[in-house]
Amino acid sequence: MTIRILLDTDIGPDCDDVGAVAVLHALEKSGEVRIAGMTHCTSSKWGAGCLDALNTFYGRGDIPIGTLTLPGFLEEDSIYAKYNKGITLGYPNRYQQQPAPDAVDIMRKVLAEGEDGETVIVAIGPLINLMDLLESEGDQHSPLNGMQLVSAKVKSLVAMGGHFPTGKEWNFEMHPASAAYVVSNWPTNIVFTGFEIGAPIHTGRRLYTDLPESHPLRRSYEWYVGEGETRHSWDLTAVLYAARGHHPFWELETGTATVDAQTGENVWAQNPNGKHAYLRAVTSPSLVAEVLEQLMIH
Repeated sequence: MTIRILLDTDIGPDCDDVGAVAVLHALEKSGEVRIAGMTHCTSSKWGAGCLDALNTFYGRGDIPIGTLTLPGFLEEDSIYAKYNKGITLGYPNRYQQQPAPDAVDIMRKVLAEGEDGETVIVAIGPLINLMDLLESEGDQHSPLNGMQLVSAKVKSLVAMGGHFPTGKEWNFEMHPASAAYVVSNWPTNIVFTGFEIGAPIHTGRRLYTDLPESHPLRRSYEWYVGEGETRHSWDLTAVLYAARGHHPFWELETGTATVDAQTGENVWAQNPNGKHAYLRAVTSPSLVAEVLEQLMIH
């Protein structure tokens, strides 16, 4: 069964988002997923263009793109635009000269166009867009408010965030209020791929031997970590899980997560009937890395 994916990403602060987009396109080409839309969850003016440039490069320039329109959130070029500015300005896309649509509007449109319970949302950044989606009102896309629309249309949420069973992680720390709100109020099940899952899985080595210098994936990694260097695979594992499930690399721990709205720290309570789960590794990180790298260079 082909899985309908809506990706929400902070593409810019780390290059593993580009790796995740590459993996997602490889999975689509193999018929495992269908990419319905992508949204960007920081205020950087380069995020939407970077996503659109990557999609265009992979032959899917038609994918709807939205971006956070709130100013001031993780937008400083010197810190958060080490590659997304270069990709936006260096590769064809729709958003070099004009702003992208609002992220929540695109999310609502993509969800309304899907069948009930069909769409899996993969969130690989702070959860501000998802909070705004839940708080949205009915519009031209659907008379349902955000909570009702998500309840009707979303199958599950896969969130790269948190450090399990208890800890702190960057995506939640950057906007703890939205992390706390979404984790507490999201109406479908949530599966977390925590910091501890992606950290030991290093990918990118084959980009420098198997891809041309002009490839945007290779360039993004070079600009972010330096030529020949690898990166942790936090966001890539979330995409891989969303498409293929937990077997054989992970097991699911079921329970209930809560997030501190001031610090972003998460805690866990085991509960066999809980709506949350997190991945727990059961195989060598190198085995996951091999699969991810093969998808990255497809």
